[in-house]
Amino acid sequence: MESLGQKKEVWTNEWNSLSIESEIQMWDFYGLRPWIIKFAPRHGEVLEAGCGLGRYNFLLSHFGIDISGLDFSKETIDHLNNWQKENNYNLKFITGDVKNLPYANNSLSGYLSFGVIEHFQEGPKDVLDEAYRVLRPGGIAIITTPNKSWNVRRRELIRRIKDTIKVTIGRKIITPEFFQYEYTPRQLNNFIKTANLTPTIVKGADYLYSFTEYGHFTGKNIHKGSWAYKLSPILDKSWFKYYGSQSLTINVKVAKSMHCFLCGELVAGIESLEKFDVPICPKCKKHKQAEFYQKNNKTKFHGDYLIMPSIQKPEIRTCNFCYKKYKTSKLFENFGFNTNVCPNCLKDKNVNILLSNKYLQPIWRKRK
Repeated sequence: MESLGQKKEVWTNEWNSLSIESEIQMWDFYGLRPWIIKFAPRHGEVLEAGCGLGRYNFLLSHFGIDISGLDFSKETIDHLNNWQKENNYNLKFITGDVKNLPYANNSLSGYLSFGVIEHFQEGPKDVLDEAYRVLRPGGIAIITTPNKSWNVRRRELIRRIKDTIKVTIGRKIITPEFFQYEYTPRQLNNFIKTANLTPTIVKGADYLYSFTEYGHFTGKNIHKGSWAYKLSPILDKSWFKYYGSQSLTINVKVAKSMHCFLCGELVAGIESLEKFDVPICPKCKKHKQAEFYQKNNKTKFHGDYLIMPSIQKPEIRTCNFCYKKYKTSKLFENFGFNTNVCPNCLKDKNVNILLSNKYLQPIWRKRK
């Protein structure tokens, strides 16, 4: 029987209650952007499987990335296609099933999945097997799920206590309909290995969201100077990161010869994964950008969170890369960076890789 987390009408209603604009401008409501924009492939076609309102599709398209979105809600896809026509985008959004993707074997350079695979009550095997099938050798899969965070464990403990009391006094326990699992980083890692993908980064992340959830999503308890605001970045850098709100994995489809992350050519060997988190060919190993992808090179934000800042109005600035004047985006503001970059320079992969690794400004706004 179809579970609550797999019902199209549930997600159609969810996306109908939100706007594309607000989804984009909530920015780091979920704090996963450093890994997503760092590891999204710059060569070949990238798919977000379960794209919802496409917030990352629209952002990554500004990086010059050939990205498509797939969702099983036709109404949502129709809305995306209508919105992008009105706003001068030309991305590919299609209706489809993440367990039966309309892509050939070994055809995609990237596979993105953010909070999708945990909604299958039977488990994520079929979804992950399909991700492996469509990725080309050296293809990158960025897969995240909710984690069994400290706050989830707190809720579960309270529920068990309440259930014990109900049983003791003879009241009926009502089991809610299944919606999703929370997978720990270790559980997610094991599922991905079973699908023959090779995880190169496995971690827990985003303590700020868990405090946001604890504060009933008002944002009042995470303002600058609050104990949650101060504690979150400390915990994210410590062993306790495994109890953050998100489980995150960066994965590679390993083969004898793989497409190089930096140049896209089918010339990277397996041995490159001993030094790097992504396939890097012998020529590109000498490139300065390769340093960002060396193992143990920390992926992170590059400043303190801005909590509920006002929406930046478009203004004229000077690009710090080409030194030409440009107008900031009404929707994307300064593209979430703490240095000035014009739309043309942002499409240069060397520039956007540098920005993603050195100039990332975290911004948190309420989801609405």
